[in-house]
Amino acid sequence: MKRLFPVVMLIMCGLISACDENKQEKSVNQPHCLINVAVSSTIPQDTKLSDQASFNCMAWQQFIALNWSADLNADAKTFGTPGDYTPKVFESYKNIHSFLGGDGSDPGPWRNQTTSTVVNGQKVAHPRYLSRTSKFSDGFDSGDIEEAAPSPNAWLADKQGNLVWYEVLVNQDEYDYFYRNGFYNAKKQNEAASQGIHINLPKGELGGRVGAMEIKTAWLTVEEPDDPKWQRYKLANGVFCDDTEHCSSNTVALIGMHIIHKTVSQPSWIWSTFEHVDNAPDKADINSGKVLKRDYNFYSESCTEQAIPSACIKGTASQDKAVTTTCEPNTAPKFGLNIEAGKPVGQCLPYPIQVVREYPIPNTNENPVKDINDMAHALIRQENPDSVYQNYQLVNVIWNDSTVDENKAKALPVDSLSLTGFRPNPATFPVANTVLETYVQQTSCVECHAHAHIATLSTSKTSNTTPPEFASDYSFLFKLAKSKESQTQQVSPDE
Repeated sequence: MKRLFPVVMLIMCGLISACDENKQEKSVNQPHCLINVAVSSTIPQDTKLSDQASFNCMAWQQFIALNWSADLNADAKTFGTPGDYTPKVFESYKNIHSFLGGDGSDPGPWRNQTTSTVVNGQKVAHPRYLSRTSKFSDGFDSGDIEEAAPSPNAWLADKQGNLVWYEVLVNQDEYDYFYRNGFYNAKKQNEAASQGIHINLPKGELGGRVGAMEIKTAWLTVEEPDDPKWQRYKLANGVFCDDTEHCSSNTVALIGMHIIHKTVSQPSWIWSTFEHVDNAPDKADINSGKVLKRDYNFYSESCTEQAIPSACIKGTASQDKAVTTTCEPNTAPKFGLNIEAGKPVGQCLPYPIQVVREYPIPNTNENPVKDINDMAHALIRQENPDSVYQNYQLVNVIWNDSTVDENKAKALPVDSLSLTGFRPNPATFPVANTVLETYVQQTSCVECHAHAHIATLSTSKTSNTTPPEFASDYSFLFKLAKSKESQTQQVSPDE
């Protein structure tokens, strides 16, 4: 046995050395991330480091954690398995329409989301309840949030005319704040303002709570989910109901995601945005005649104009003229849609919208977004080579290097909040998602959110005074609240 010991030790050392070499080969270099990104369910609560690259890395950690299985014990090797419809962490968050926009009634404490429903006699597992196309048909609430454009005709459709649907969710920290303060009721918001109480959503803190998070997603209707193309996307079961509770279901694919997160170091929030790599090409590549290497969902090199039925432009100055669609990129549709249970009806049907990215994803020494995307993709592939999430990319992150907290002032802040210190500078480099801000890519989201205010109560018709619009901590969700006691005004969306 003694003679064998050196041999055994030599073999063991050789095995250990080989294991170390394999481990080293599998490790992914993260030169831009001073705090490493991991394929895990950990949502970062905040960051001690305030520079662009650190926030980019934090954004990827958020994206991975939010897209982790709602079963937090899931193996990393299952992260993003194609065809997996089981709910993810962000899908367990609360849809804003479940507690805002009704009559201000108590929605009850946080509850887990419905795991299944029945549509036309068929069980639909893990449904996403979708109703917004960023266009307000007659049955839609004109005080709701728009995503793709500040226009009644704000819908978006891919090359096959399939619609994009939008959803807004909040995490439990934010929901509990609304619930605890009664701010799902417009009257409660105004009562708080009259008492000098600030709208001050909870901040994430290192070693403590996550803090308020708002998630905005864009989902593309998928008509043929068995097509191998969709193995590159996170899929879900979409359920669409109209005002008569008539419902339909359809597969939908995740194509865009905003993540906004309030933290102690960033009281004016961290604004991250992701989208699928197959969404749209860069405008600069189109203008230079560069050969496209992808089959983009929202851009066709063979785009042709189509005639628009005259009934679709009724009441406009162009109704007596021949009107066609356009191949000019990022042009809002020329008419609205009539949607019933998730399906456009009538002769005014969605047509393809040409989309390009106005501002390219940066890759500079200061803001190496593309390099960090490559790193994150390699990290994901290391765990699951087939993961759908290697096909999503960070577009950019907005943060603030002044860390001014306007809620620290004694007086209630009013519209508008400060834009000082935001990076990238909104005036010189707007940050936009091609499927969430298709038609307004020249404006960064913070420029709009700085004007967010609490719900507006109706005033007496004989009153000549206009109440101040108290700021709502950069969140547009507060203005959606209503009250049984006093009907809120119908205001135009400004998101």
